[in-house]
Amino acid sequence: MTHFEFLSVFISIVLALGVSGVLSGWGDQIRFRDEVEPYPLHTAWGVLYLLVAVQAWWGLWRVHERTDWTFADNLLFLLPFLLLALLAYVLTPSIPGGQRDIRHYYFRNAPWVFGIAAAYLAVQIFNTSNVVGTPLLDPTNGIRVAAIALMMVLATWKNKLFHKLSVVFAYLLLAAWITTTFFTL
Repeated sequence: MTHFEFLSVFISIVLALGVSGVLSGWGDQIRFRDEVEPYPLHTAWGVLYLLVAVQAWWGLWRVHERTDWTFADNLLFLLPFLLLALLAYVLTPSIPGGQRDIRHYYFRNAPWVFGIAAAYLAVQIFNTSNVVGTPLLDPTNGIRVAAIALMMVLATWKNKLFHKLSVVFAYLLLAAWITTTFFTL
């Protein structure tokens, strides 16, 4: 087993836990639909999470030929995936005996959700520069910086209209990211 295969198995498990957290939360919302007040904005961020998780998994390929891994490289490379899994669990409520008003849950947890998202993006900037070897001034880092700024505002400002408009902008940033990286992997 190569080091890449070893890392990709662990990362796939971590990402699967995060995806499972989101899907489990949605399943709870469906099962308890008579008691739960859904919130479409929350669902839109959940779908975006799933897209980011798939993109992160897809992006693993960029290190498939690397052979000179240190322990620090391993930790640094694993950290964003761990943050994504944590993000999934904070983003999605566990319904039985818990929160029934998803709008309230969304805004109550927004500082944590978007703070973790900003941390994920910041670690990715450092990670791709130091572990993957991407230049710091790469266009993808510009997209990440814009996304970090958006996440920080979302973490601190609870304006409902801004949150609704921001989810559209976040989807556009992800589309720009995928378009920028599509031809390099």
